[in-house]
Amino acid sequence: MKAMVLIADYSCLTLVQSILAEENVSCRFLTHGFGSADSQMLDYLGLGENKKIAAFSFVADEKVLKLYEVFNRKLSLTEAGRGIAFTLPLTGASGTAFQLNGTKPEAEVTTEMNEIKYELIISIVNRGGFEAVKEAAKAAGARGGTLLHGLGLGGEEAAKFLGISIQPEKDIIFIVVPKEDREKVMQNILDAAGILTENRGICFSLPVDSALGLAGKSMSIEEMVK
Repeated sequence: MKAMVLIADYSCLTLVQSILAEENVSCRFLTHGFGSADSQMLDYLGLGENKKIAAFSFVADEKVLKLYEVFNRKLSLTEAGRGIAFTLPLTGASGTAFQLNGTKPEAEVTTEMNEIKYELIISIVNRGGFEAVKEAAKAAGARGGTLLHGLGLGGEEAAKFLGISIQPEKDIIFIVVPKEDREKVMQNILDAAGILTENRGICFSLPVDSALGLAGKSMSIEEMVK
């Protein structure tokens, strides 16, 4: 079982919904976000807007390659600026998640960490800190990211304990980078938007065991899944 994330132009919302339904991906959650490309880059890529659809789902291991092939055929993710799809290894999930996707709960798949080629960096900062994170990541070589909006759950006790003012509105930024670039990108983000800055940010990384649509990567879909 994998956690799969698909990020594409918001105009593809209906198409993404139909693809996931046709491929019998039962557990799926949709939200919207914004890409990190500025207007000049959008013009260069020929994209009309920066609004994105982000789809989160759980899929059986054997479905990953098929879904990548469908995403590429219908969404052209291997073309620059069209979007990205990637999977994250799961260490556990509720029985319902497995049953909805036709996978037995006892089935377990282990991914060796030395096989991991990419990392998903997740940064959570005060609302408005996205620009600082974007510029810091870009300076460290990151090619792009996706912004989601969220709410922090830190109450008065958390604020008092940390000695800082916690704003409930948060910017959540997803950035996928090659594994070897993770440390540099994260350090840049922390320097620009860390907990000691006005952005009051934190960041962490998760292993990405397959990816489709990473800019500058020329590989077959089979190679991306390995």
